[in-house]
Amino acid sequence: MKKITTLLLLFVMTLSQAQLFSSVRTQGGTDTNTATRTVTDWLHYDNGTNSDVFGIDGATHTVGAYIKLTSALLAPHTNRQIEEVKMFLGAGLTSATGNITVEIYSDPNTTPVYTEDFPTAGLTANAWNTVTLSTPFIIDGTEIYIGYKLTTSTYVLGVDDGSNFVPDVNYYILDSNSLTSWDGVATQNFNIQVGVGGNRTNNDASISNVDLNTIIVAGNTNITASISNYGSNNLNSIDFNYQVDNGTVQTDHLTGLNLASGQSTTITHSTPWNAVVGSHSVDVFVSNFNGNGADDIPADDHVVKVVSVASNSTQNIPLYEEFTSSTCSPCANLNSNYFNTSFLSTNSGKFNLIKYQMNWPSPGDPYYTAEGGVRRAFYDVTGVPSLYLDGLDGTHFDSTALQQDLDNAYAESAYFVITSSYTIDSNTKDINVTVDINPYLTGDYTLHCAVVEKTTTGNVGTNGETEFHNVMMKMVPNANGTSASLVAGTPANFNLTANLNGSHIEEYSDLEVVVFLQDDSNQKVMQSTKSTISTSAVSSLIFKNLKIYPNPSTGTFFIDNAQGIQIQIFDLNGSLVYQQKKLISNNNIELDLPNGVYLAKFIKNDKIAVRKIVITK
Repeated sequence: MKKITTLLLLFVMTLSQAQLFSSVRTQGGTDTNTATRTVTDWLHYDNGTNSDVFGIDGATHTVGAYIKLTSALLAPHTNRQIEEVKMFLGAGLTSATGNITVEIYSDPNTTPVYTEDFPTAGLTANAWNTVTLSTPFIIDGTEIYIGYKLTTSTYVLGVDDGSNFVPDVNYYILDSNSLTSWDGVATQNFNIQVGVGGNRTNNDASISNVDLNTIIVAGNTNITASISNYGSNNLNSIDFNYQVDNGTVQTDHLTGLNLASGQSTTITHSTPWNAVVGSHSVDVFVSNFNGNGADDIPADDHVVKVVSVASNSTQNIPLYEEFTSSTCSPCANLNSNYFNTSFLSTNSGKFNLIKYQMNWPSPGDPYYTAEGGVRRAFYDVTGVPSLYLDGLDGTHFDSTALQQDLDNAYAESAYFVITSSYTIDSNTKDINVTVDINPYLTGDYTLHCAVVEKTTTGNVGTNGETEFHNVMMKMVPNANGTSASLVAGTPANFNLTANLNGSHIEEYSDLEVVVFLQDDSNQKVMQSTKSTISTSAVSSLIFKNLKIYPNPSTGTFFIDNAQGIQIQIFDLNGSLVYQQKKLISNNNIELDLPNGVYLAKFIKNDKIAVRKIVITK
């Protein structure tokens, strides 16, 4: 069981008890005879099973759960009516007082357009409950928010297991606040299902479930979608179309469908889209219902997707960010029993990890930093422990779920190759981090860099943990990161600096530097890497006179002052493309390689120097 909470609620509990709103019923339909109703469609995002319940632990509060039914989802049901609402209510229902109130909003920041009270005494705890609206709500095709609220002091709001979490459709309320997005609290869909009945229009085909990712790699891409018949007449033939950026419409004329009312079929268009690098608008639509032109409800005929096309893809290295504290007992449980050294060592090389120590529960972790607080605010973290995987909330007290989430993230493609190295001045404690990015995707992102200490013991608190791992000590240059406007095929270089004086670092020999690229618009971490430590001033002297030129080159490079040095050349995917074990003083090498940026690594004894070279033919 989990909690909806703010920092204030979790540790202070100063909010007073709220009262239910008065019952106001408006904009209802005309069929008040509930015995004659027939629900033919259920609209929902959950997977039909209950996994967990959320709520308030402590003082009595009004809590509520809602789902947003988008205009696209409602369009096929225009002029029909909402007749029933089904929800899973947890065992905490027994502590509820008064009524449960079903509400419908057209705007989450205004008053509801429909409310109706149902006595909680007539409902069943820890079970699915269905209530029938005394006056059905007429659907006009515009977006609405529908759900329920009740007054309770414990857990009651049912959610699914999160296996198919849908962002930006789940909302909750706490006391008299307006509806708030659930996305920053959990990644599970509310157990709310909306029953729709009433007469269907005669001719209505709908397009949905367009199987097209928001990021794809250039080349032939299949356009697959579901075609549904929401009309009362059978659907026998239809035109299945798509159009990219107002270009030529590609049409398949489908016949012999024989789809009865309510039936669907999944179709792959016969003409693949030859996707080219860039951002594109893809309009997938149906037309010509049974050869008679437009259908009765054109609003559900189109699905438009904005797709970013990358030039290539590479291995994704997922990033974990954990918000934790040495004064948090559940944090010790997570770190010791689930997200523990066994899990991390088993998956070594498949992730990078940053832990932000928080300043609560009181008195807070001694290694809390304001920069950690900036990251907490970025994700709107409201409780610890909270574990984010590639920018998505993935806290699990379940080893199997943790492993599955990591496996899924590691299996995803990434569209940026990032290499990085750093130096730390032993006297001034200045850190300099060099980051090279080879982007396969165009976009505006934020580049972050975190200095972490692999093991600390100086921040022992009250939760029983005696050592802590991957603790963030400094963000470079700061927690806001560095803007990175990237263009596919154009390498970018960044030089990040900060001073480590005043940090909580215990041993400078125990540091790790993690670099990651994030899309602030959706919090998605696009790629991460570990920065490698550059050689000290000693190695600088060894390679001081070494020269490689011309640079850029068509593929022929001259290397001077390289006696006894080994050279390895890597592409930006990390693949070794050339090596020579022992150079002479003056050398020339011929690289028959494609145009691009490469990294030349020079090695002598235990010292290494890396130079970037560019081939342009």
